[in-house]
This record gives sequence, structure tokens and C-alpha cells, in this order.
Amino acid sequence: MKEIVILGAGDFGKEVVWLIEEINKKNPTYIILGYLDDDENKIGKVFNGYECLGPINYLTELNKNHNACAVIANQNGDLRKKFVEMFPGFNDWETLIHPSVNISDTSKVGKGCVICAGNNISVNTVIGDQCLFNISVTMGHDCVVGDYVSIMSGSCICGHVTIKNGAYLATNSTVVPGMKVGDHAKVGAGSVVIRNVKDNITVMGVPAKIFKF
Repeated sequence: MKEIVILGAGDFGKEVVWLIEEINKKNPTYIILGYLDDDENKIGKVFNGYECLGPINYLTELNKNHNACAVIANQNGDLRKKFVEMFPGFNDWETLIHPSVNISDTSKVGKGCVICAGNNISVNTVIGDQCLFNISVTMGHDCVVGDYVSIMSGSCICGHVTIKNGAYLATNSTVVPGMKVGDHAKVGAGSVVIRNVKDNITVMGVPAKIFKF
């Protein structure tokens, strides 16, 4: 059994606990030590059966004393990157894949990813480090997903799509075959991407168009 700590004691942190418990039901794998969170109001409190043990930087001490692995429970890819960069010598970022996930043996998933229940990931797809696939995402064949990408529940990514580093695809978004979603681009909820999305822009609608705040 591996000891694991969850960075983030918010709502998604509780969902990650649920994911780990589902993994353990299928094949006992993890001992959950608790959460880490920089919100002082959460430290010492219990969320869904597990205590918030201290701030994020307590990970170094936990790793020293317990040889614990860790997972980042935050839907913001920029914050996930910030946490990783806080611990340059830490290499035990755990990838969690729900037992219900249907993933091809020809596809690859990087370090520190969280792939929630009901995902379907087709053949010859490559997923980078620290990615989040929320509940019921469909990923087509021959896709390339960069690092720190967040894809929210119900999204459908068709074949031969490229999603670059730090991109965020909101709930029920769709990307048609062969499109590219740029670095740190954002796709709004329910949007349908039928053209390439450039770096650092937000698109929304059906079809998706540039959204200006």
C-alpha cells in the first residue's frame, strides 16, 4: 500500500478522495494520509473523513517521514504548475485513473494526472503531465494533450486533436477532428470548436468564436 497526500482540501479534493476510495475498492492500493491546503481555516479540520494536515509546503516533511506520493486536486492548471514548481526535487506525483475508465493500451498518460469516472480514451493518444480529465470525458484516437491541461465533465474531443499546455475546456465542450487548441486557451461550456484556437484566447458558442471580456 502506498501512502498518498492530496494537495487541496476544496470541493475537488473531496472528489479525489472518492476516486482513491473507488480505486481501493477494486484493488487496495493507497493509504490516504490527508490533505494539504494553504487556507488556515481548513488546517486541522476533517473533510469526508480525512484531516487537513497543514499547508502545501508541509509536503516536503511528509515525504521525508512517510515517503508519501502526492496528487494535486485543483482544476486550475496554472496552480497545478505552481505547486509542482514549489517542489523541484519531488518526483512522486501520482497518476490516478478511476477503475471505470476505458483506456487503450496504445495510449500513454503522464505523471500526476487525474482521470475521473466514465472517461473513454481511444487509441494512440498521448496525454502529458498533471492533466485533469473530469467525469465522462471522451477522447478520440491519435490525440496529443500537453501538460497541465484541464478538460471538464462531458467534453468530447474527436480524433487527431492537439490540445496544448495549460488549456482549459469547460463542461460539455466539443472539439471536432483535427483541430488545435493553443497554449492556455480556454473553451467555454457547451462550445463547439470547428476552427483552430490560438494561444491565450477564450472562445465560446456554437460554433466557438473569440470571446472578449
